[in-house]
Amino acid sequence: MNRIQPLSLAVFALAFLVAVSPQAFAETPAARGAIEFFEGEVKVDGVAAEIGAKLGAVTRIETGSASSCEIVFDKKNVIRVGQNSVAVLDFSGIRKEVTLKKGGLTSVLRNLGKSSAKDTFRVVTDTAVAGVRGTSFCVWADADSSYICACNGTVRTIDAKGGHEQILSAAHHSARQYTRKGGVISFSQAGLEHHSDASVESLAARIGEKVDWNAIEGQAGLQY
Repeated sequence: MNRIQPLSLAVFALAFLVAVSPQAFAETPAARGAIEFFEGEVKVDGVAAEIGAKLGAVTRIETGSASSCEIVFDKKNVIRVGQNSVAVLDFSGIRKEVTLKKGGLTSVLRNLGKSSAKDTFRVVTDTAVAGVRGTSFCVWADADSSYICACNGTVRTIDAKGGHEQILSAAHHSARQYTRKGGVISFSQAGLEHHSDASVESLAARIGEKVDWNAIEGQAGLQY
């Protein structure tokens, strides 16, 4: 009778674990995303955007004036890169991260994977970090300031130096402005800027979702 040697079993087990690991799932094309819509001048890794184009593990999105780009990943998550923006999307791991160098990003996230980290999706700017586990939120940034709005849900924000942590939780928009001056970063409350109810609702419709402005999205079971 043939017997499988212990070494062969060990190699098989290791290969199986790698194949089914969360990291492997996180790096599928669906998890990385695809361009569902764009208008105006949009470049993806320096090349003109195309509908249906799949994103790599790390992708650079650049938009011109009066331009935007919408990206869907895992079917129920969508982000919109606004006009005059430069954003680098790192979808290589379980936690998705966007480095927003300038411009704006609006997100409706309904199907993020589970992670032991505080945030499963975050946006990093020169002055602040916004992290979520599933919500609708908006970030706009330039070299010295960041605007972060929890449009419908909960967003954890901190400045680029790790201070001024805020937990923004709202059914209908709660925002902060982080500003750097003379090497010091301060924050203040902010109103509704750069976006609107209609712009968030149209983004949600892209993935077949609606925004309930009377309830905080994803509040159940969320702890920071």
